Amino acid sequence: MAAAGGAGPGVEEQAQIVPAGDTWEDVRKHFSALRNEVSTLEAEFQAAREQRRLDAVRRQEEADRVRRGQ
Repeated sequence: MAAAGGAGPGVEEQAQIVPAGDTWEDVRKHFSALRNEVSTLEAEFQAAREQRRLDAVRRQEEADRVRRGQ
């Protein structure tokens, strides 16, 4: 019987089991996948930043045109 608020029998024992197959090769592949994901996110961030900059320039130019037209 689990203590009040406990996770239940066997949960702690299962948490201590080290997953088989976590070799250095697995870790290297996982790290490589993470690097690729970071690279993709960085490229998306730079593209969004550039789009935001271009939108700001466009808005400023339009505001200047409206001001000159008055």
